[in-house]
Amino acid sequence: MNTKVEQLFQTFVENANKEDFETLETILNGLVQKQQGNYHTYLAAITNSNATPLENGSFQMTAPIQPLIENPLRIVHGGMTALLLDSTMGSMLAYKLPKDQAAVTVEMKVNYIKPGTGKELICISSVVHIGKQLCMAEGKVYNDKGTLIATGTGTFFIISRK
Repeated sequence: MNTKVEQLFQTFVENANKEDFETLETILNGLVQKQQGNYHTYLAAITNSNATPLENGSFQMTAPIQPLIENPLRIVHGGMTALLLDSTMGSMLAYKLPKDQAAVTVEMKVNYIKPGTGKELICISSVVHIGKQLCMAEGKVYNDKGTLIATGTGTFFIISRK
């Protein structure tokens, strides 16, 4: 095993509280899930985000609210909310585009409406436009009680997959 990693792990364990151990468990579980092929990215794995196409053509991604994604005020960090919007809109476009194409974000706007609190974030995105080079999507983030947390729009550039 890597000596530097062992030292860091030992220091962490010696000083960890209950929340630290729960967060470490979340991260390690995500890394194992990624190794087993259950997630495409490390970020989705360690945040336990799950994506699902919906029957109406929209796309949904969920993420549990946990200390890993909270800011010092104990609400979801705005960057995590933006990440969820970007990931949901981008995943939806990747699902809808031909298999030899992908979409990368070129612009995104987020409007934060309420603090991210509760047990889970649920983001639902839909296509605004798919053109030859650019796509536009929109998304809304809710908490598990149905409260609207944020809305966003994004412009994505279509690229060829390598």
